[in-house]
Amino acid sequence: MKCYLSNIENKEKPDQYKVKKISNTIMNNLREITIQEFAEELAVNGKTVVLAELSENKLSKMTEILGQELVMLDFDNKDEKNLYTIEDLEADSFMQENASFIYRTFSDMYSEIDKFRVVFQLDKLVTENQVIEQIYQGLFKKYPQADSSVGQTSRMFFGSNAGYEIIDWDNRLDTKTILVSDEITESSDIEIVSGEMLNENTPIYLLLKYKKYDLVKQRFGKEHSNIFPDDITASNYFKTRDMREFLEISDENPFYDIFHDEDNPSASVYFAKDIQIYMYKCFSESHPFHGDIVKVLKEYLGFRSFSEVMDLLIKVTDSEISYLSEIGQAKRDYNDLRDQLRYKQLKNNYPEVYSYLNRYEDEVIEIMDIMFDFTYLDKTTGELQYLNYLSLDRITKYVNDRLHKKNSRNKISNIMNLIIVMEMVTKLPPESIPVELKEQLIDKQENDSKQIRTSNVYIPTIDLGNAFEIAKILEKNDTTIKSLGFEVVYRMFGLEKAKKDFPQAYTPLEKRKLIKMSKKDSNLPKENVEFEDKVIKILFRELKKQGYVFEADLIELIANKLKINKATARDKYNKVRADMINKYDLVRHRNNIETNNLLEIKGKFSSKVIIYHQ
Repeated sequence: MKCYLSNIENKEKPDQYKVKKISNTIMNNLREITIQEFAEELAVNGKTVVLAELSENKLSKMTEILGQELVMLDFDNKDEKNLYTIEDLEADSFMQENASFIYRTFSDMYSEIDKFRVVFQLDKLVTENQVIEQIYQGLFKKYPQADSSVGQTSRMFFGSNAGYEIIDWDNRLDTKTILVSDEITESSDIEIVSGEMLNENTPIYLLLKYKKYDLVKQRFGKEHSNIFPDDITASNYFKTRDMREFLEISDENPFYDIFHDEDNPSASVYFAKDIQIYMYKCFSESHPFHGDIVKVLKEYLGFRSFSEVMDLLIKVTDSEISYLSEIGQAKRDYNDLRDQLRYKQLKNNYPEVYSYLNRYEDEVIEIMDIMFDFTYLDKTTGELQYLNYLSLDRITKYVNDRLHKKNSRNKISNIMNLIIVMEMVTKLPPESIPVELKEQLIDKQENDSKQIRTSNVYIPTIDLGNAFEIAKILEKNDTTIKSLGFEVVYRMFGLEKAKKDFPQAYTPLEKRKLIKMSKKDSNLPKENVEFEDKVIKILFRELKKQGYVFEADLIELIANKLKINKATARDKYNKVRADMINKYDLVRHRNNIETNNLLEIKGKFSSKVIIYHQ
């Protein structure tokens, strides 16, 4: 079989300058190659390929092909609600019987979700562009999760260095069974408009061009459905969407301009850091263009005004304008947080908040999405409430299903505690829980002698400024997410906030006589207060002996003296540490040369965390 294979080997996804170099030289390298050699060059050596032999030396979708024996499906899995993973492929009989091999793309290296391509060898040489397009349409119909922009015969596919996984070298894709038949082509699923085949896989920018607004609305679903306070806020929202994903423009860089036909790709989308929005730019000398998504759609669709573009975007995203809406205000605040977190703006604007949320970005976003998803209509008042009654098990399941992960219940519990303590959501106190919900769920759990209630009713209360102040205190005390709970919040912020964040506190456990509260401090279990007293004795014994103690050594001493394992000692210690350090005016930080000299520490220098008197 023949294909164009670049001589340029890549170790990462090529930037726009390298792409231009590849596109200018790849047509000089037509190779006769076996499927095994092809896999090696593509997925090990990182070379770039054009799958068809073209009739002239012009890398354009308009160029007729001489022949093509390979097609590829690209599963970038950008839509987290419509994934197709390698695990799915392994259980897919069609793939196992027809595909040759798969390889992970460069983008997969930094992703927790599979990003890969599937390579098919056809059962015969195809010599017509239209037939290749129909083969792709058949595959797109079968696999709507695949990137539908890859069906051009002149498309360049980047390789990778991740290697390949063989399905079966002898597999051949049966072109007769996969070709889109005349009957299907004439059906309501596929429509021919101005020479374009339009269906559910057609890129959104083309569907907008041909006024297939119902299809666009169906594709967007509720992903961008919001209630905005005004047109300006709405336009800012759309301008901060990744234009490639929103309009389903090619993910190549550069790509063929959507405004005019060209022989060499000259367009790109980039994020303008100074104004924090996405911009489209065409570098063509004959058809230059530069603008945000509103300008792109205004020019591309032939609209006359900003208002026309906004009316269309509001319509196809099933949004509305209502500056009085409480929902609009709350959702807007959340969108701001989500975008700042995703695009790393939070790191500069609210660094302490970012330091806690960044590690759990996907989970935090999914949990907050769930908070907004679970709205319900109050039967008594008829008002839409932003309330959620969710058990920890239920939240864990939803998050894992959406992210295709296997987060433990404990991990999700820790993240939930974090967003509660940072007051991104608030638990409603029992007296404020709607009667219907209380009767259906809460009372049932509380009356079950075998169950401790883990379901709560939540209301989003996002205030980044407030979260920032809380995060500063958490970071100042080097608070771990795992330690967050009633005890740590009580010790660090006081009883009022502790009861607000964890209204049940220890009451359910105390009622069932699973714990006994301390006489010394009635807000804490006796065991916890006694543990703190013992830790203080061990700590001050070491401080008296040598004037300092390394925290790792202290935890080991606690474990040995109290006859508990080291992990338990560390977890319990972390809950009392901040209160203890502040109460006794101690200093805690990583050891440095200055401290080492000040305390006259002998032996080999260690940069471990150290504790000593002021």
